[in-house]
Amino acid sequence: MAMTEDGLSPADFAATAARAIAACAGFTARQQAERLGGDGLLGVTANEEVGGLGLSAAFAVPVAAAAGSGLLGFPLLETLLLGRLLQAPLPDVSRALVSGASCATIAWTNAVTAKAQGDLILLSGCIGRAPCAADADWLLVRVGDDATALVPATTSGVVLEGPTGLDLTMPEYTVRLDHVSIAERNLLPAGTWPLLQSDALVLRAAAIMGSAEACLVMAQEHASTRRQFGHALAYNQAIRHALARHKLGLESIRHAITRSLFGEAGALERNAAFLAAASHGVAISQGALQVHGGMGFTWDVPIHRHLRRILALQAQGDASGLLRALGQRYVTEIEPSSEAVA
Repeated sequence: MAMTEDGLSPADFAATAARAIAACAGFTARQQAERLGGDGLLGVTANEEVGGLGLSAAFAVPVAAAAGSGLLGFPLLETLLLGRLLQAPLPDVSRALVSGASCATIAWTNAVTAKAQGDLILLSGCIGRAPCAADADWLLVRVGDDATALVPATTSGVVLEGPTGLDLTMPEYTVRLDHVSIAERNLLPAGTWPLLQSDALVLRAAAIMGSAEACLVMAQEHASTRRQFGHALAYNQAIRHALARHKLGLESIRHAITRSLFGEAGALERNAAFLAAASHGVAISQGALQVHGGMGFTWDVPIHRHLRRILALQAQGDASGLLRALGQRYVTEIEPSSEAVA
């Protein structure tokens, strides 16, 4: 990406993020938070008042991609989003997340109900797909249609169920809230959930791109060095064509993300970036599995772990629902206009 901001380029963050994430191998969630916060990666988009760098979303893309490529077992995407979301209403929490002193996650599916009781808010309901919730100090949940609430994870009435999901490196949890009381200031206003989801789509696309790129590199390496019947696997024309298609798919993801970050881009471009990543990412990782054969399903070769990560991100972003909504929009808005012009 050629975009620059105060002399910085998003590409400048790629190598730094890759080194920091590689250094997190074997660390606990707390240790990873401290390492990533110390390297300034948790506050890329948060304001300087809470310890962040105050940069645009384009600078968070290489960080999310490095997390996908390195199969980071820490809710980096959620921390990046919350550091920015909470900087105005809850600056103390935002500051702790950006520095790595606290951990937080987001429950991406379902919503809870809220009821006022004096100065407190009572939350009840069941939400799902909360990555690494067992290690989190804070949990952001959806309230009603489009509001959100920040819940201390150790509050009475918060019950975790799981872990579940395909991604064993970053397990998802279902969370039940039974009349959980929170301070009134922890209830964020209507409109925060759509804003959060919109920002998350681009970062998810970036994380999937990182995983897909890692799978393609492994597939190319294996096809070039593995010999069968006296020739490298890449001697087979069908394998070369498959790798070429996957390279094209990877570049399609990259271009869709870049397009979604331009000033005039909106929800349509962000949805397109995520859907491009969700579709091509799965195809690339599955293609890499086929090139590796049975080896691709072993723990020594991490391709199936990347596929698990991509499918988890795909579900968190509700790719099928988003695609269905896009199709309905085409039918109701675009197709009648095309017929009228014809």
